[in-house]
Amino acid sequence: MKQIFAAALLIISLATTPAADPQSDADYIVSQTVTRDLFNGTLVAQRPVILSAIQHDLKTRGITLTDPDRFFDLFMSEFIDEFTASMQAQTSAIYLRNFSAEELSEIAAFYKTDAGQALIATTPTLMAEGARLGQQAGMQAGLNANKRLAARIKQENLILVDDPGMMSRLMDMLK
Repeated sequence: MKQIFAAALLIISLATTPAADPQSDADYIVSQTVTRDLFNGTLVAQRPVILSAIQHDLKTRGITLTDPDRFFDLFMSEFIDEFTASMQAQTSAIYLRNFSAEELSEIAAFYKTDAGQALIATTPTLMAEGARLGQQAGMQAGLNANKRLAARIKQENLILVDDPGMMSRLMDMLK
């Protein structure tokens, strides 16, 4: 009887999948989703905003770049690898805190499928397009919010100024 029981345990143990290693699964997920390509896609979409901010900051310090695009490219080439490594380490810890071992195993398994790899390959493009669309939507929402804000300022008497000319300039700016 003991031999049958031991044989049954052996068969069951061989038939079950090995226990998930949450750290390995989290690291795999991050290696697939938190990538240099992903950040490059985001940076391409945000390039004009970031470059403008860098130029403004440097100008306030009396520095004018002769080739801002080249400076930006050099900066990004020095920045991106360290940034990516740091984000990967931090994101892995976030996955471990927010998903169970079973969930991490299932997510990792999905990313190993053709559909998962297609999603990974397309994510930088999705991020860049989303950022571009977000900029457009943000500009339009800002313009529309300005009109509503001007109306509320008048209706609710939200801003009091000593100089009526200043209020007039603010209202003109918001229109």
